[in-house]
Amino acid sequence: MGWLGSFFQQPARRYRNFQLVFLLLTLNFALPALSYSFAPQAAMDQFLAVNQLLGGGSYTFPEASSRVWRYLAAANVATLGFCCFLLQYNLRRFYVVRVPLTFMKAYAAGSWWVGWALAPSYRFFLAAAILDTVTCAAFIYFPKAALAEIEGRPDGDLVPRPRGETA
Repeated sequence: MGWLGSFFQQPARRYRNFQLVFLLLTLNFALPALSYSFAPQAAMDQFLAVNQLLGGGSYTFPEASSRVWRYLAAANVATLGFCCFLLQYNLRRFYVVRVPLTFMKAYAAGSWWVGWALAPSYRFFLAAAILDTVTCAAFIYFPKAALAEIEGRPDGDLVPRPRGETA
């Protein structure tokens, strides 16, 4: 059985699930960080398409032309991706990263909720608020469940094995 078979058949199912969810989350942040940095209009077009799909009103703010906010957004989203990667790399060692990770995303979720409350015609604010709230729940639940399962379990039982730990 190869690595992938070992991964899916390992006895630490919550650890496996954590790894899968956090792989998706890492990519969910790393790829948009590149888009925000190098293709801001494409990123904004996606937001506008979601807003239109949800029946939202016209959004005329020139977001993609703001370098200040674009650079901050790209740096923040890249940081979220990096924090997710650190947790995947070694959940035991970097578990504390969950705190700033969740704080940053919860602040964004709260901002989206307030933005939507103040301008309900921008429905992509509501969609982003819901998505970020669910993401915060994933930040809290999956690492906690996985860590509880692997405490006291030898690293050799885990696929992938935590980096920097002894066998």
